[in-house]
Parts: sequence; C-alpha cells; structure tokens
Amino acid sequence: MTENDIRGVAGLCGTCAHALIRPTNKGTVYLRCALAATDERFARYPRLPVHECPGFTRPGSA
Repeated sequence: MTENDIRGVAGLCGTCAHALIRPTNKGTVYLRCALAATDERFARYPRLPVHECPGFTRPGSA
C-alpha cells in the first residue's frame, strides 16, 4: 500500500494536516496522528476510515 492508497481509504485522516504517513521496511504503510503525542483524546494509530474527529485540520489552515 502506498501513501496515496492509505490517504484514499483513511477518511478524514487522509486529508488532515496532523496525519503522518509511516512506511516500514517491509512495505507496510501506517498513518499516525501527530495530535496523539500531546492529547490523549487521539489514538496514535486511529482505526480507519475516520468519519469524525475534533482535531481535523485541513493542510494550510491556521
């Protein structure tokens, strides 16, 4: 699965500014939420697809 593949099936996380794509050496790709590092309300590796999220932020927005 590529970065574009995971963004396509990730729901809101696929277009969120806080989403970090983490590939492994074996070719697996994981999506990690950067908000989880500072806020326990967010799962580090959320179940996908995400349909609602209070931390959703479009890239480039303040």
